[in-house]
Amino acid sequence: MTRFDFSRKEAYPIDEFLELLQKEARHANARVEHPYVQLLVDGKLTIDQLRDYAKQDYQLKKCPSWWVAGRILNSPSIEDQKLIAKTFIEEMGGVDPRFTGHQAMYLAFGRALGLSEEDLEQAELLPSTILAVDMLMHINRHRSVAEALASGSVLGEQTNVRVTKLLVPAFRRHYGISDEGLIWFLEHEEADEGHGSLGESIVKKYATTKDMQNKIWDAVIRTKAAWWVFFDGLYSTTFGGVNLPRYQVGRDLAMSYPMEPIQ
Repeated sequence: MTRFDFSRKEAYPIDEFLELLQKEARHANARVEHPYVQLLVDGKLTIDQLRDYAKQDYQLKKCPSWWVAGRILNSPSIEDQKLIAKTFIEEMGGVDPRFTGHQAMYLAFGRALGLSEEDLEQAELLPSTILAVDMLMHINRHRSVAEALASGSVLGEQTNVRVTKLLVPAFRRHYGISDEGLIWFLEHEEADEGHGSLGESIVKKYATTKDMQNKIWDAVIRTKAAWWVFFDGLYSTTFGGVNLPRYQVGRDLAMSYPMEPIQ
């Protein structure tokens, strides 16, 4: 199968378009193929370097509730809103007032590395981390629900399944992390397969014109690029000897980060 042709005039048959998207999701995916990820999986990071990874990665892991809320806001029908609301409730850990959602699960990974919630929340962020967060926030808040779900589900959550199957054995074998600290990763080995199906169904529903197919493809490529930038920053500072500047919420960024400053 050939790669998606942006300049093509007529729309692809919907099943062919979805297959092209799935193929693109598997190709040159930084979360699986970046040299930094390969070194992490091979056990080449020190514990301090792994802590820095967790601090940067947490900035993305805390965002999905905002992303899903944006998709609900941009859904043109109540039917779509209800379907997506299920994933919002999962991300938030239900309506229980306790902090029990997926973000809370990632805090267990931090604790396994000796990091507190404050360590993660107040981490000094690499420029690449800020740019990756900004791009994914923009796609989910300001683009159509089909574009956002192509970015976050067809690409993102299907990739989560592949990534966790790489990382979980590495965290156990090389870094001595127990399953208690890996709850976020273990949860996403299976749960995101269902979320990916939701993304596929929404894409198939709306990607009926070439214009919409172009927009969806653009969102996926921008998402892939954001992840390459994210890991480029980690690689440069961890293995490349580059002393990158770092920025902290409350000192350099608004306390509302990753949202824009509140007026």
